[in-house]
Amino acid sequence: MDDPNDTIIGSLAIQYSKNPAIKALLKLIPGWSSADGLLQTRADEIKRERLRYFFDELAKGKIPLTEDLLQSDDFLHCYFKAAQAAVKSHRREKVEMFARMLCGSLESRRFSGIEQYEELVDVLDSMSLREFAALKLLRDFEITYAAKKYENDVERIQAYWPEFKEQACRSLGIESDEFDPFMERLQRTGLYTRNTDAFWDSSPRFGKTTRQFEKLCSLVQEDAA
Repeated sequence: MDDPNDTIIGSLAIQYSKNPAIKALLKLIPGWSSADGLLQTRADEIKRERLRYFFDELAKGKIPLTEDLLQSDDFLHCYFKAAQAAVKSHRREKVEMFARMLCGSLESRRFSGIEQYEELVDVLDSMSLREFAALKLLRDFEITYAAKKYENDVERIQAYWPEFKEQACRSLGIESDEFDPFMERLQRTGLYTRNTDAFWDSSPRFGKTTRQFEKLCSLVQEDAA
């Protein structure tokens, strides 16, 4: 039978794995070594699993990974950046997005330089899948209403915003009274803006996706790689 202390210590080891002081104190308790070993084993398993998702998606890419490419400093820099972000990601879908971004970075004219690629990887890394899904849903509404005639962007956005809000709250589990703060927080990414180019101060709760989000979508959609 397992020692109950090992179970307790193992639970605490996971809870305080990022707190050096508490971790140091835990090491003084009998049974720590086995818990620490189990924690490291599990961490390695998670890392291997995420890397497998990453390389499986990378292997589907349309861009051939040639020997010359593998010797390119720029490619290796992009690769390490994407792989590092993938390993930190909790969800498989996001791991696969980073792989598709790497493939997309190989196409000419996608990025003006390495810095732009790094910035977009960092932006995606900072977002939750729910945040990305909300912007993708908004982008779908924008495309649907783009050809319809309105006096300005504010009137266009007002036409679909209530339905967008209802769908986002229902499908993404956002409380109705939390929706506006949720959208406002997305301004930090540079993928969403409240500036609608016309009377935007009169409609502070409305906004639209940016060209950067359009670029990100073109990179991470499943048929992009």
